[in-house]
Amino acid sequence: MIRAYILWALTGMVGQSFAALFVKLALRTGHISSFMVLAIATVMAAASSVAIVVARGELRPAHDQFDWIAVLGACAAGIALTVAVSSLLRSLSLGPATIVMPLYGIFVIGGAALGVLILHEPMTWQKALGLAAAVAGNYLVSS
Repeated sequence: MIRAYILWALTGMVGQSFAALFVKLALRTGHISSFMVLAIATVMAAASSVAIVVARGELRPAHDQFDWIAVLGACAAGIALTVAVSSLLRSLSLGPATIVMPLYGIFVIGGAALGVLILHEPMTWQKALGLAAAVAGNYLVSS
């Protein structure tokens, strides 16, 4: 039985792969900037996220459950995503996807390393070897 988080991760991987393709296709016209693509995509992602929250019944007054730490974490994630996605789209407007996407994909290694260092998630020699192989693979694919 495949765990739910694996299915979500694979779905995200497919979505990110197609997102890069669609960004390059939009930019190829020469009539839209990477930041306009980002603006349109962000509005769509925000609207979709709000619709999901509403559909799940999570949008309710939460004054008695308000958690500033959670809100600050969400805001920090928003800042990090803004930097990540705007930089990705700008780099896609300047270079080939075959180089940009593997380099951008190194965020996976960075995220795993932060999970170990900050969240104290376990690191096995297999994970360390896999991360090293991923770095090497990204280098080979993008060179």
